[in-house]
Amino acid sequence: MCSRVSKYPDSSIHEHLPENVAPLHYKLQFYDIDIPNGTSKATATIDFQIKDKTTSVTLNQKFLDILSAKAVLKVTKTEQELNISNIVKDDKKQTVEFQLDTPNGTPIEVGDLSLIIDYKCKIRNDMAGFYSSTFKDEKTGKLEYILCTQFEATDARSAFPCYDEPNAKATFDVSLTVHKTLTVLSNMPESSSKGLGDGKKGPIPPESTADLKVVEFETTPKMSTYLVAWAIGKFEYVEGSTSKEYNGRKLPIRIYTIPGQSQNGQYALGCAQKAVDYLSGVFDIDYPLPKLDLIAIPEFGANAMENWGMVTFRATALLFDFAKSDISYQQNVAYVVSHEIAHSWFGNYCTMNWWSDLWLNESFATYVGWLSVQNMHPEWNVFIDFVSTAVQPALDLDSLRNSHPIEVQVYHADEIDEIFDAISYLKGGSVVRMVAESIGVELFLKGVSQYLKAHPFGNAKSNDLWDSISAVSGQNITELVEPWIRAIGFPYLTVHKVNEKEVKITQQRFLSSGDAKPEENETVWWLPNVDATKVSKTHTVPLDSFLHLNKETNGFYRVVYDDFLFERILKNLDKLSASDKIGLIADTAAGAQAGLIKTSQFLKLLSGLKNEENVSVWSEIITRLNNLKGIFFEDKQLLSQLSKFSKDLYNEKFNSIWGIEADKLSFSDSKLRSRLFIQTGATGSQSALEYAEKTIKDASYEPSLKLGVFKTLLSNESTCTRENFNIVLQEAKFPTSIDSREIALKALGSISKPDEFLEEVLGLYFTESLPEMDYRFLTGALTENPLTKEQFWNFFKKNYSKFRSDVAMWTLDRVIKLFVPNLASEKLLTDVSGFFADVDTNGYDKGLKQGLDSVKNSVAWAQRSREDVSAWLIKNGY
Repeated sequence: MCSRVSKYPDSSIHEHLPENVAPLHYKLQFYDIDIPNGTSKATATIDFQIKDKTTSVTLNQKFLDILSAKAVLKVTKTEQELNISNIVKDDKKQTVEFQLDTPNGTPIEVGDLSLIIDYKCKIRNDMAGFYSSTFKDEKTGKLEYILCTQFEATDARSAFPCYDEPNAKATFDVSLTVHKTLTVLSNMPESSSKGLGDGKKGPIPPESTADLKVVEFETTPKMSTYLVAWAIGKFEYVEGSTSKEYNGRKLPIRIYTIPGQSQNGQYALGCAQKAVDYLSGVFDIDYPLPKLDLIAIPEFGANAMENWGMVTFRATALLFDFAKSDISYQQNVAYVVSHEIAHSWFGNYCTMNWWSDLWLNESFATYVGWLSVQNMHPEWNVFIDFVSTAVQPALDLDSLRNSHPIEVQVYHADEIDEIFDAISYLKGGSVVRMVAESIGVELFLKGVSQYLKAHPFGNAKSNDLWDSISAVSGQNITELVEPWIRAIGFPYLTVHKVNEKEVKITQQRFLSSGDAKPEENETVWWLPNVDATKVSKTHTVPLDSFLHLNKETNGFYRVVYDDFLFERILKNLDKLSASDKIGLIADTAAGAQAGLIKTSQFLKLLSGLKNEENVSVWSEIITRLNNLKGIFFEDKQLLSQLSKFSKDLYNEKFNSIWGIEADKLSFSDSKLRSRLFIQTGATGSQSALEYAEKTIKDASYEPSLKLGVFKTLLSNESTCTRENFNIVLQEAKFPTSIDSREIALKALGSISKPDEFLEEVLGLYFTESLPEMDYRFLTGALTENPLTKEQFWNFFKKNYSKFRSDVAMWTLDRVIKLFVPNLASEKLLTDVSGFFADVDTNGYDKGLKQGLDSVKNSVAWAQRSREDVSAWLIKNGY
């Protein structure tokens, strides 16, 4: 076991505010909202409990212009107004100190203190804080605004002065003065809405009140500042309610959209209804708020944000059109809706104490979100997909030296956004699943319920959760799980036949570079179902009972077999489940990258899976084979050989499913046909090309084949014509369905004629035709394309100052995490490393280091395996 270390070092090294006072309640009033100038006036009345001697109150602020402030001291039944002697802003630390003019300068020791602060805040345009989002009204063509909030992690301070820390919970009253034609939403139900001409007094000059109303909302329960939310705009909605009753009535649920889109919220509405009822049962705690609104925001950086009672989404994560949407988005909507609603308990009701425990929120919402989808769509078997889309990306990231523990120390505000990654979400969710499967899901959820009930409307730390699970399971889960939470990385098991009776299993630290040093290989991880009653580096199992380790890929580790055992598995692939096969494919590819086995073994395994039926297994095959192609992008001959191998691998299954009528395909088979179409089309499949050319002009393709049609046409030179390019470009600029822009951008990045079209594609950046929230779709495609990745890098370098100044840091961090690993060549590694060595990488440093790690490992893999891969391909007729 790794040695136990303090999870929470001395708070003096964290960026905490002084604890001399504790916020109890905020009354927030916003008025004089000026969209053209991007400002709003506001008044914040904040009630504090005095906890220690104080002569000042320090709060977080960002971009705030403090106009005036006063204080009121309440001791028993008496009130005393205090002047503010000085207001000191520190924009670097994002604080403002209100120094109190106390009698004789004596510190205040007892009572309650209220601050009344008048100020101006920015209405931002970077999808953070209190920000504006625009859309064109379908009927009028007029540009309309939606004002909304995105406060996680530390942007509440840019809308109101506050204790912007997750454990500084308080209650909130929110009111907004807006035009009377607009809808206003917040965390809680509306308590009143009155026109200022109705005798309502407010801080607006009389001559400007005719068309205004003041909307007030009920008081929230105690919650963290990052969960406060509101939205203002022209909305329409569909509504329903839960099947179960909460507090004597069925919970009202609404899906809000811009005008003309509400009908596409019906599917999400059904998902939300089922998720609330299911999760209330799972946690044995009724949904805590009196309503639930889910809102599609036109400009939204992430997939969604779990603001309590008013969840915000990007449109493709909430809306689904059965007539026009790609079927893959249906599962995405079901999962994202479930994930965000799970936060109502795990994150909102009970919140991590500090950002170092972000995983407490996200890992559990990830795992329980998947449980919720499995409950509403058991026919999808989503935990097979989980093994491919969650477990494997987490293992890949965590195999880098510059990974981080699930529970990672966070000291400054600008570090927080960097840990919203595959470790906090996907490794955490995978470890949670591993523990749940090892002790039994029902028992595990009982422990989770006990944990939540112990911290209602409060905060908790990691061990609080594991102690509850230990209590209900009778096992010391807290101790067993510690390396998984607090150490970087994970193990791999080498499995060797010792003799005719025994197999030896040895545990070591896995690095994709394959060169773990002794000091990096000291941790011993608990491996459920391998050594369930002990923790050890080496043990043996009988050979006659052994075929394959890590059943259903429930464990968060990799397995590397000796040649004898690997060959025996190849002969018995039909005995493995889909989840087993995904793990085997990924482990073999990762073992090859690390130099633990030959890459030709990976190709041999894929050849044995030509007739596979499961879509998630095929997804893993596609991902791993494309990764292999990516490391040889400069070697045209080898890339051509791999392309022929790919065509042969995919064609047989694609042709067998292509002939089935679409309405006779299951959900999973429809996804499989779509994914295989994309791959066969890219390799020049005649049937894919014919279908694409036949359907592109009148858009008569099936919605689920749209991406395949677009990519097929643009990735083949014979069909990458001006006419076809313009059709896809038009779809990116003026999307005809909810998901069209995302699909078109992915396709534009696959162009086979960069000399002719790349300048136009790159010209989309920094324009309205490519919203910042969608940079990742185009960037990912351009840097996966061997013909454009270097050109994109040159474009990025040339425009770096613009990316740095005009793009939100949250976006820049994710774009860099996305594209740097794709620049897998020695030449580009030198260039990328040198470029970033000379610029300020604050805000994306962690992701950059991980990306450079990945490139180094890919370059080494290519050098080590080139002859082996080429020889195998030639031997097998490619």
